[in-house]
Amino acid sequence: MIVGPLLALILLSFGPLVADEAQQPKQLLAWGQKGDKPGEFYSPIGIAISKKDEVFVTDLNNARVQKFATDGTHLGGFDLPLDKPPRKSCIIGGIAIDDKGLIYLAFMNQHKMAVYSETGELVREWGKQGKGDGEFHQPGGIVLFPDGTVYVNDQCNHRIQKFTVDGKFLMTWGGHGSEPGQFGGPEPAGSRFGGPHFLAVDSKRRLYTTEGVFGRVQQFSAEGKPLLAWGDKGDQPGGFGAMETGFSKQTFGPIGICVDKHDRVWVSSLNDKVQAYTPEGKFLFGIGGPGSEPGKFEQPHGMAFDSKGHLYVADAGNQRIQKFEIPNP
Repeated sequence: MIVGPLLALILLSFGPLVADEAQQPKQLLAWGQKGDKPGEFYSPIGIAISKKDEVFVTDLNNARVQKFATDGTHLGGFDLPLDKPPRKSCIIGGIAIDDKGLIYLAFMNQHKMAVYSETGELVREWGKQGKGDGEFHQPGGIVLFPDGTVYVNDQCNHRIQKFTVDGKFLMTWGGHGSEPGQFGGPEPAGSRFGGPHFLAVDSKRRLYTTEGVFGRVQQFSAEGKPLLAWGDKGDQPGGFGAMETGFSKQTFGPIGICVDKHDRVWVSSLNDKVQAYTPEGKFLFGIGGPGSEPGKFEQPHGMAFDSKGHLYVADAGNQRIQKFEIPNP
């Protein structure tokens, strides 16, 4: 899920993302700064919103989940268990919340899924490192279906796995490669930089997932059938762009993905853009650009919508959450 370093990045410039200012999403609010106090962040990565419009954020390097109101008021949170020494870290790859308020977390470096109450009590967990059914190698994005099933991106195994909410394995699809239904593209097998990374679902039960350096979004049926794919590594509006790190290695988006109530597909990418597409992959409009001003980003990751249709973006490099008003179709 975390597709590149969060520091010392040299980003390529790009042109305006929309021609019509009326179509530009408007920033309503931002909160957070670097730190370890309540309401502060050290790399906010994942974000999910409950039925009660409570905003939950995975605070990566602080190894915790924080809870906020939609106006940014800090409401609490809980710490997460660290990996065994000598690493003593906790890397969360994905977050989702069910209708009962239970929080599903993918522990990347512990290779497992875990379910918590809103107050941080462990309810259940499943999985271990491996390649077998129900095993993981750095699990990433999570999607919950109303029928009580859970889809998890198994990043380094280059596949998607489906479970019951109790963790019973149901099915899987994928494999390393660049063909429809495969993941990872040109990256070596076992590399999480190829994906799949984040995961989303629309009103027609179609799944969407992102592949980092391959620069692709894929759409699937709920049964795992590849339906279509799109992606462009160009830096023009609609492209997923490119970034030069301090080691002169090119890394591409997309990273985060979510779907609004109009079934528009929103994608964040490492060139500091958040862009909207039709379910068929047609570019609509976007926001962003490198910086810390309102509406600018530094490595945006997870995204989510509240019940009023406002978009929340985990602006990881800027150590904040941004909230936007989104134009209707």
